[in-house]
Amino acid sequence: MRRGKGKLATIAVAFTAIVASTVSVGLVGAQAGSAATASTWVIGNIGTYSGGNSSNFIGGNLSLEAWADYTNAHGGINGHKVKVISDDDAGSPSTALNDVKQLVNNDHVLAIVGDNSGEDASFQSFLTANNIPVIGGSTPLTSFFMFKNYFPVGTTSNESVPDLLLYAKNVLHQTTGAYLYCVEAPVCAQLLPVYQGAYNAIGGTLAVSETTSVGDANFDSQCLAAQSAKAQDLEFVGPSFELPGIASDCNTLGYDPTLLNEDVVLTPALATQLGSSAAVFASDAFPFTATSGPAAIYHAALEKYEPSVLNPKTFTQNDADSWASGELFEAAAKAGHLGNNPTRAQLIAGLYKLKGDTLGGLTPPLTFNKNKANSVSCIDIVDVDNGNIELPQGLTPYCPAS
Repeated sequence: MRRGKGKLATIAVAFTAIVASTVSVGLVGAQAGSAATASTWVIGNIGTYSGGNSSNFIGGNLSLEAWADYTNAHGGINGHKVKVISDDDAGSPSTALNDVKQLVNNDHVLAIVGDNSGEDASFQSFLTANNIPVIGGSTPLTSFFMFKNYFPVGTTSNESVPDLLLYAKNVLHQTTGAYLYCVEAPVCAQLLPVYQGAYNAIGGTLAVSETTSVGDANFDSQCLAAQSAKAQDLEFVGPSFELPGIASDCNTLGYDPTLLNEDVVLTPALATQLGSSAAVFASDAFPFTATSGPAAIYHAALEKYEPSVLNPKTFTQNDADSWASGELFEAAAKAGHLGNNPTRAQLIAGLYKLKGDTLGGLTPPLTFNKNKANSVSCIDIVDVDNGNIELPQGLTPYCPAS
């Protein structure tokens, strides 16, 4: 499904608890500048925005659209408007590949801004072979630390996983884990060796790994396997709506591990559904529930341009990452001095000029190495305590020696 503006049918539900502090300040004091008048730059976006594995990605395209709308209303980027063409692969590898080829060969996009696809494995080689820059998106995707044309906007999973496990070891005093992962998307299995290596690196043990499916009647067998292995932590990678069921089934069996996860699966509604289960999440860019500092403009822009993103059932870290991806594109475009006839080479050159850039406090320090794959370290810690999402360290990243 192609959308010139990338809008999918979502239910607009006001997320009052989070956005109340932004409503009264409009766009946080920012005055709408002159509309962009120079040539329009076209960027592409790909994501699994519908289908069985969409819960971790839905809304990422709309967050990027909100960024483009806000940017264009405030003068664009050096006077240039940005047009976003978003495609939904619906969880189909063949659709994902065809969509990406269309964006590159027919739409001639400058870059893929926001790779939010669970089917990234189907098109990664095409993008890498053609040196198409992939700027930000869902950083748990392994491509972001494996291929030189991928430019992560936050902590890559090869760094965030050991950082999170070190937090569990140093703060929670837990070093034994179980890994549950979905069968619906390749990325779920691709992260298994990342977790295995991270546990080995911290001197811990990944005691067991089990698959899950959206068709599972319950998760008793997976919980029993983790309980038998005496796993203190339980990591889950898969559709976010499965996690409350996993927690509930484990608790019913008398097993109450700490849920230790990448932040991509967390939503405000899910936090409530977890009840008394203890959970710690790693945020790869600024936490999606943050409303102060640089995050204030993000929330106000969502409120104005794409309020459906704030639906507590679907609002996730991927939305914050998508906004930050737009900011990373802007920083690279300015550093590369893009003009009326921009090229991908100029954009990539601009990315290489960024040294320790945090995009105004939205991300960990970003430095990209020429012709090398890139890793980004440091995570923000997000806790769930009795249904409440908390930031125990505020917006100060946790940066262990991983």
